[in-house]
Amino acid sequence: MERRPLSDEARERIVDEWTQVRKKATGPPEVALRLPAGERRDGLDETIAAAVHADMETMAVDSRRHWIRRSFRPRESKIGIVLFFIAVTIAALIDYGDSGDSFFGQVFVVLSWVALWGPAYRVITAASFRFARKYFIELSVADVRVDWD
Repeated sequence: MERRPLSDEARERIVDEWTQVRKKATGPPEVALRLPAGERRDGLDETIAAAVHADMETMAVDSRRHWIRRSFRPRESKIGIVLFFIAVTIAALIDYGDSGDSFFGQVFVVLSWVALWGPAYRVITAASFRFARKYFIELSVADVRVDWD
């Protein structure tokens, strides 16, 4: 579990909080995570701290070298791009027929853009992580504390 990556949402929340706190920070970086007390188990504090450190170290490297490849790797991106071109082609063929009604052509244009929402999200997230590289480096050496509520 120590090497298990954080979810993008958890990573974004940690980085977003750090960008706000680091302006006022005077000492070394410190991350305080609040988790539900019902989930507490022996040794989980150290495991979570190790997972955060490992994830931030990995992201410091990935955000520099692999950020664009990371955004296009999933099958959903490839499928979305193919569906985009198919839908745009169908829309063009429907509109080319001069039927006088472009409603169905517009439906396929909308479907083509919907097919790109997932891949676009991944590219935007990867670019955001690229810009946050210095924060990943700072957080990779941060003191991680878990507070159980």
